[in-house]
Amino acid sequence: MYSRVTSLMLVLGLSIASAASAFAQQAQVPPPSPREAIERSKEAAAERARAMGPELKALRDEMTAQVGELRALVDKKVDEAGHKAMTYAIWAAVGFFALMVLASVLGGVIVALLFRRNRA
Repeated sequence: MYSRVTSLMLVLGLSIASAASAFAQQAQVPPPSPREAIERSKEAAAERARAMGPELKALRDEMTAQVGELRALVDKKVDEAGHKAMTYAIWAAVGFFALMVLASVLGGVIVALLFRRNRA
């Protein structure tokens, strides 16, 4: 039993020592130089940009479709406003003509009444 405990303690001690040496080796690894870090970040950014390409194309296509729909809606509203303005202009001309006819008839009646009054 004593030999098993001793063997167990020896294995435990060796495993702790190997873990400590591995940790010490990781701590001794020098950080990458700024130039290497910049190169790695540029490569990562290029990869992300390449990955975003299809998404950006889909977004551009969607925005183009929305702009087309908006242009069609604006053209439709402009046409409707033009037709409505033309209708109002025609009705205003008809009303003005009717007002002129009414004024001439009323003026003629007034003049006729004035002449009749002066003769009598």
